[in-house]
Amino acid sequence: MAEKAIKLWFFSSLVWLALGPLIGALMSLQFLWPNALNFLADFNFAYSKARIFHTNLVIYGWIGMSFVAAILYIIPKLCGTELKYPKLAYWAGWLWNLAVLLNLILIWAGIVGNPLLSIQPYEYAEAPLLVDILIVLCAVAVIFSVHSTVLARTKPTLYVSVWYLLGGLYTTAITYLVGNFLVLAFSGLGNQIIHAWWLHNAVGLFITPLGLGIAYYLIPIASQQPVYSHRLGILGFWTLMAFYPGTGLHHFLQMPMPTWIGEFAVVSSVLLAIPVLAVVVNHLATPAGNWRKIFDSFPLRFAIFGSVYYLFTCIQGPFQTTHAVNWFVHFTEWVQAHAHLALTGAFTCYGIAAIIYIFPRLTGRQLYSRTLANWVFWIMAVVFPLFYLGFTHSGLVTGISINILGNTIYETISAVWLARLFRTLMGAGVVLGFLLFGYLIVRSLQIGPKFAEGMNEVAEPVLARAERRVTA
Repeated sequence: MAEKAIKLWFFSSLVWLALGPLIGALMSLQFLWPNALNFLADFNFAYSKARIFHTNLVIYGWIGMSFVAAILYIIPKLCGTELKYPKLAYWAGWLWNLAVLLNLILIWAGIVGNPLLSIQPYEYAEAPLLVDILIVLCAVAVIFSVHSTVLARTKPTLYVSVWYLLGGLYTTAITYLVGNFLVLAFSGLGNQIIHAWWLHNAVGLFITPLGLGIAYYLIPIASQQPVYSHRLGILGFWTLMAFYPGTGLHHFLQMPMPTWIGEFAVVSSVLLAIPVLAVVVNHLATPAGNWRKIFDSFPLRFAIFGSVYYLFTCIQGPFQTTHAVNWFVHFTEWVQAHAHLALTGAFTCYGIAAIIYIFPRLTGRQLYSRTLANWVFWIMAVVFPLFYLGFTHSGLVTGISINILGNTIYETISAVWLARLFRTLMGAGVVLGFLLFGYLIVRSLQIGPKFAEGMNEVAEPVLARAERRVTA
């Protein structure tokens, strides 16, 4: 039953991975040709709804479900025991899928005036209260199953991954409750302060600790090297928990709020350099004695690139929160570039790495094609950075046009049109990579070679194996 639960969460995440970014790519057409998607108005589907579809499917559908699947696999391995209450985790997977689907339906319907069914006016928390309740029930079920497994462990020492994964589940629950329920108890400025706290911590206390915990498992095991420093891992964990909660208000520095709150957010954001450096040094130093594995192991390759993207994300983040920079990039696509670097870059790489590693161990089949896996990797390694640079360029040009040259919005749109076209083309390439990855997994279920522990996750071409034997 545990395997069924993991498979359900994993394969469901692939569906949302195909759909969420595809909607984002279609949305980008409206930045080039505003009337391109006017026909969707006949189906009660406006740009505002499409954006909610895009962000919610990526966060809750793809990243949320792939990370939970990885947790259900990793925690029992590190605790030396079977997953407790696997049926609970299995049915929670179906309920989570129902919540994601119901969220899309209710957003599309646009019901007004119903406290349970109406869209909420909060970014990343647009889901109606009915959907929020379902997600909370799922989170409680997963936390109960995972925590029970940790309590039943046969290994006394808690490896650093367990710290991140278990801690991340609890911070996810707290953050979600604050951002989707407690926020309703406040109005005016207090409401927006609570929302800002949620807005950044949806990434920092939900996605970040879970993604880093997965990487802490994959990098040592894929490189066949012990983690560089357990103490550095624990330092990174506690400083993340200490500094991340205070960063949220850096999104709203231009908002009329007490000065000390904004300054506290800026200082907290800069202090995040401590956990980030602790994590990245640990991740990149771990395979140092066996770097050749990066050429053989796709999970290691994706996980290392995820950590590199995480490093650049967290260099850019504190930099753009300072007053000297924030006024210039605020309300520009520089901010969206930063968000995509984190979610589409770092944490999507971690999710792909987890699937490639766990898939053969769950199904008994290797991925059938190294060529196709290589295509997915190089799209994430080359095309995705170009997509990110397209966003960044249009953001910088917008900042110069409006804040320095004083141009109108119409003049600014003309100035960034080519950058947006480039971004759309590169974004289409990234979406193609995700579709190829989904095809790779599904096709491998059908024709993937048999897998035994100790083999590579991805099948080697027969000719390449023969050539290696000859040269050896």
